[in-house]
Parts: sequence; structure tokens; C-alpha cells
Amino acid sequence: MEKSNKTYLHGSIDAWDEVFSGADLSYSESSETQGKLFEHIKISFLKGLFPPPPAKILEVGCGTAFVSLYFAKRGYAATCLDINEEVLKAAKENFKKEGVLADFVVGDSEKLSFKDEQFDVVTSFGLLEHFSNPRPTIKESARVLKSGGLFFADVVPSRFSCQSFGNIFNALSSLSYWTLKGKAGLGFKKALQNFRPLYFENNIRFYEYKKMIESAGIKNIQVRGNRPFPRLTLPKSLDRIYTALLKPTRPVWQAFDRWDSPLPRFWGAGLWFWGIKS
Repeated sequence: MEKSNKTYLHGSIDAWDEVFSGADLSYSESSETQGKLFEHIKISFLKGLFPPPPAKILEVGCGTAFVSLYFAKRGYAATCLDINEEVLKAAKENFKKEGVLADFVVGDSEKLSFKDEQFDVVTSFGLLEHFSNPRPTIKESARVLKSGGLFFADVVPSRFSCQSFGNIFNALSSLSYWTLKGKAGLGFKKALQNFRPLYFENNIRFYEYKKMIESAGIKNIQVRGNRPFPRLTLPKSLDRIYTALLKPTRPVWQAFDRWDSPLPRFWGAGLWFWGIKS
């Protein structure tokens, strides 16, 4: 994930350090928590798009590089790039624990340090929405992608979606928790972050993203709304219960993610864009 920089409308240079602090950065192929269930459902979709191994994958703004690690374990050559050195260390540790090799690069998504047409797949997950102008990052991702290669971006722009209701729940939960601990001021601050997070999120429309991606040389672009359920801030025990309740919905959830319709693009928490470099 990219840190905030001068191109962002708000958010400090250390915003992502605080976001990742205390978060579950581990890798697991079980789906016992929300985060891991979300990742594995996304991976199940990507399996139908990725070329066979040993294709070369670049994950831009990789964070913990969960997706790259999954595919690297199955014979793909992974390169993981992030500007945040601390979270990249967590990604390295996860790869090490799984006994898998990859290349790790500290770098800027707007100025990639790779030569033209180096990768078979270039991905990003929760990256592009953090730029007021994502065009340079999209252009760079397309530049290092081979002709005929796959471009994939998971984008979560600031807009109404199922997560809007999740944000209300999360705000009330944070306010109640910290108020009961006698820290109402802190609770109000954390509640407010659900509506104005530490990091910037743009509100660019899906068709505007599509035009940007097309202008970078990507063709046959597809757009899908994804994840019909919100991410909730819960203690570990309740997180596992919520995850257990979500698991039986997986067939409907996956059908929702594949549905080419305005409804998923409206209701889904995120947007998936993919296409092939011409």
C-alpha cells in the first residue's frame, strides 16, 4: 500500500504506519477471519484470469502481498513493490514462513524502476483510490506489462456502497467501546475516522477509471462490483462468528462478483477492473 505524499489531498506521511499498526498481517490459507475470507474469494476469481505458472506477477502497492504469496506458492514468479518499508518487511516474513521466494522492492508506483514489458500480470489491490490523480500509476503499471499481459486493479473509491452501512456500525462500535473505557474523546476520534480516514480516498467514477485504463493501452476492459458484505470492526471472537455466517453465502457472493450489472457496481464494496495490454 502506498503512503500518503504531496499528491494526496489529506493524510500524513505516517498514515499507513498507523493503519497497519495492530492489524493482522499474517498469511493463512484458512478463512477464519473476515480479512482472509475476503482475500480468498478474490483469489478464487483471479484464478480464472491469471495465465498459468511460471508467469511473472508484479503487485504494486502490495502491502502484506497476500495474493502474490498465494500464487507464488503455486509456481508464479512474484515481485512485490511498496513504498512502505515496514509493511514490506511483514510481507517478506510471510514469504519466509511459507518457504517461498520473491523479489521485494521499495518503490514509488508513479515511477516504477522496471524496464518496459517485464511482467505477464500487473496487479494492485486497494491502491488507485488513494491518489487524487491515479493516471501516472496506471500508466506505469501498463508500461511494465508485456503485450498481451493482464492488468488487474481492485479499487475501493469513496462512494455509497454496502460498506457505508458497515462504517456506521464501526463508528458506533468504536464510540461505545472507548466510552465504556472512560475515553469518550478517543472513541469519537476513532468513530470519525470511519467517515474521514487517515488516508485519502478519491471519488472517481468507474467509467472515469475505465477511460484512464484504456488510455494507458489496456483493451477489452471489464468492470465488476465486488463484495456485497461490509467489513466490520469486531473483537476476534465476534469476527470469527461473522466470518462463519458469511461462509455459507459464498456461492451467491461469487455470483454477485461475476455479475456484469449496475447493481453490483453500486452496492459492492469495491470495483474490479481488468483487461489485456494491446
